[in-house]
Amino acid sequence: MSNLKHALKQANRLLRGAIFAFRTTKTGSMLQVSGSHVVSKCSNTKLIIGNRVMLYDRVNFYLDQPGAEIVIGDRTYINRRTEIMSKQSVTIGTGCAISWDVVISDTDYHEIAGTSSTKPIVIGDEVWIGCKSTILKGVTIGNGAVVAAGSVVTKDVAPHTLVAGIPAKAIKSNVRWK
Repeated sequence: MSNLKHALKQANRLLRGAIFAFRTTKTGSMLQVSGSHVVSKCSNTKLIIGNRVMLYDRVNFYLDQPGAEIVIGDRTYINRRTEIMSKQSVTIGTGCAISWDVVISDTDYHEIAGTSSTKPIVIGDEVWIGCKSTILKGVTIGNGAVVAAGSVVTKDVAPHTLVAGIPAKAIKSNVRWK
């Protein structure tokens, strides 16, 4: 019976994914979606989702300026209550694990004189972002990096590096995760 329940849940997530695909610019195959989501878009924006992506309940997308884009690579999963905000560009690589209550924003939404309020974010392949972390504008996170729970990432993260804290700092290098 549990195999049947599992198959029905997966079929339901795939059906929701097919419906959710109408809210994107482009979606790969086997998108799985559970729960409800917000997709807030200005005109001329792009939400592109790769193959075999899983979106859990209340993953919300905000494309808040014409030309903004959010791109999510293949086999990435994004957990509950995560918000991704873009006025320019947020790119998430292949095989990433993004935990619950994560905020990823390429903009401050307000500008301090002499600074830029918006800069692109690039998250590499196979990156793990722990729960309640925040990724701020202009950050590049290298392939295989790990962001510890509750971290605020304000600067680039080298590949295969564990960062933690507020602001996040390198704790360990040459990390591997499963």
